Parts: sequence; structure tokens; C-alpha cells
Amino acid sequence: MISEKIKQLLKRPMLIVMIFFLPLVGTVISSSFLAKVQSDSKIPVALVDQDHSNMSKQVLDRLQKTTEIQFLSMNEEQARKQLAKNKIDSIFVFPNGFQQEVEVGNYQGVIDLLTLPSSVATEAVREVVASEVTRLTTNVKAANEVRFLYKVYHIHAGPDLWKEAYHYTDNQWKPKPLMTIDYEAQGTKKHTKQGSVQMTGYVPLWGFFTLLLCCITSDWMIKERSHLFKRMKTMQKGLYGYIRSVSAAYAVLYVLQACISFALFKWLYGVESYDVLLYMCIYVIVCVAFSTWLASESQRVGSYYMISVVIVTGLSIIGGSFFAVGELSATIERISQWLPQHLLLYQHALPLTLIWKEIAVSIACICLCAFKIVWNVRSIK
Repeated sequence: MISEKIKQLLKRPMLIVMIFFLPLVGTVISSSFLAKVQSDSKIPVALVDQDHSNMSKQVLDRLQKTTEIQFLSMNEEQARKQLAKNKIDSIFVFPNGFQQEVEVGNYQGVIDLLTLPSSVATEAVREVVASEVTRLTTNVKAANEVRFLYKVYHIHAGPDLWKEAYHYTDNQWKPKPLMTIDYEAQGTKKHTKQGSVQMTGYVPLWGFFTLLLCCITSDWMIKERSHLFKRMKTMQKGLYGYIRSVSAAYAVLYVLQACISFALFKWLYGVESYDVLLYMCIYVIVCVAFSTWLASESQRVGSYYMISVVIVTGLSIIGGSFFAVGELSATIERISQWLPQHLLLYQHALPLTLIWKEIAVSIACICLCAFKIVWNVRSIK
């Protein structure tokens, strides 16, 4: 019966286009738009390299990979004009002799800072730049120390000893600094946990569009209630079996859509973990169950659409589909951990053994929705 229903759904081209393409198109467009907004909202800071040495280029390359601040490379004349027009926040100049100062271990005053009284992020940017300079000086000091010890103990050293020691020390900063910090924000202690980095926007955004589309395609519960359900009311098993088969058919199509979406995300964004695909499949099953229950509670299609949009948008905001809700409130962040959307936030970093709570919540949501659907169907007169 499920296969027959799938065949019927596949004969509706508009429905197939909606299920398989709209979430993908919406996700790609929205993620690009949000990325542009995020980029435009970054604080612009100019970097002027007058030294043109390997170390100054290395610092500039690392700074320009920073996601929180927009570092722009330009010459001093351009930077001063931009600063005068308040188009950048400040200017950091790497003067001639920068590499020589770093190589002898000096890190105080090796970078010139130009700013205005209206600059808002000078201290924060200063810390970021200083951390990169400290990294360089630490590498140099370690390499010098290794070379000195080789001379003291009369150990034969190859011509590349200093470079090898330098690169070895530099690699100790990867993949993260050697020190992590627990900090408190809004009275709630936050613990940094390895790998618990929120997923970039495309997968959570995909979750929003998928849930919204599930609600739209679940309108069959309302449209068929008046004429089909009442005729099947005399056969309770037939009615329940029909609802299960239709819901399962939609679930199969959405799982297939999740597989296609995962393949696209893997191609476009380089998603590597196949755990992501598993969590996406679990999420779409939750979406089908939730949307079918929501439709079973509604009497009119028009009001159902409006209510669905409001509920889906609200759940997606609280669930963190659009931005990190922890920036708004610690309470909202705790609530978001009990929503199915949480499956799509940290799944790229956490293995199955650490995400059992999200999976348990999803299974509970499916069971509760199924129970309530049966309860609502029994009340049909």
C-alpha cells in the first residue's frame, strides 16, 4: 500500500518539484544571503604591509582568515583615506624591519596602530593581532633555543634545523591553542568541549525549509477529511492504515530528498561525516510526524497554512536554525537543546554516542505525534 501511494505521489510533478528542489534552492539562496549579511556586518580593519617579508605575509594571511573581523589588505595611502571617511575601524601597519624585530624576539611596538576616537573595536583587534605576533615570536625563540642547544652539546645539525624547529613549534598551535578557557556569560558557566562547534548555516536552514514544506504537503489530512475519512470511518483499521501509508510514503520521499541534499552539501560545502546524513533522515521523519499531527488539529486549510508558518518560524528561531540563540538568552539556548532542530546544529562534530539525547527527543516526538493523530482521527464525526 505504501509503494502504491509513492507511485501516486510521483505522478504529481509539482509535488515532486516542491519536495526535492524547493528546500535545496531555498537553502542555497538563504545561506548565500546570510553569509553576505554576516560579511557586511563584520568590523573592517585595514592591514598595511610595508615589510613584505615572509613573516608579515604569514600574519596577514592568518588574520584574513579570521571570521569575526574583516581584515582588508591595502597600502597606507588607501588605508588613511578609508579611515578618514570612517569606512574602516582602524589601521595596523607592519613597518619595514618587522621580521628582523621578531627574529630577535621583540614583539613590543613592532606594529603601528592608526585609529580614530570613534573606533569601537581597537582593543579587540589589537588582541587578535598581538596573538599572531606572539605566535611568531614563540616559534622563533623555540627555534633559536634548539639551535643553541645543538651548539652547546656539539650535536651535528643539518642546514634546515632552524626551519624544522620553527615549523614544529608552529604546528603545536594546531588545530587549536594549547590553552582553553571556561568563561561565564549571563551568569551561566559555559564549558568548551572539543568538537562542539555549531554547524554552519546551510544544514539548519535546510531543516527550516524542509519542516515548512512538510507542513504544506500535509494539507491532505484536512482536504481528505471531509469526504474520504468519513467514508472510511466504518473501518477503523482501514482509516488508520491509510493514514500510516500516506505518512510513510511522504516520509520515504523526504528521506530521499535528505539523501540528495546531503550529496549536494557534500559537493558544495565539503561535508565529510555520514553521521550528518543519518541525523538529517531522523529529522525529516520527525518533520513528517509533526506536520501530520498539526494538520490533524486543523479544520481549515487557509488557517492551517498561516499557523504552520508561524509555528515553523518560531521553532526554527528558538532551535537555532538562523543564528546562535545562545547570544540572545541562556534560557532559550537550554530550550533549544530539547527541540529536533538541535540535531542539525552540532551533528558534524559529535559522534552518535554523544548525541543520544537529541535522538531520544526525536523518537519521543514521533511517538507523541502518532498518538495524538490517532486520538484526533477517532474524534472525527
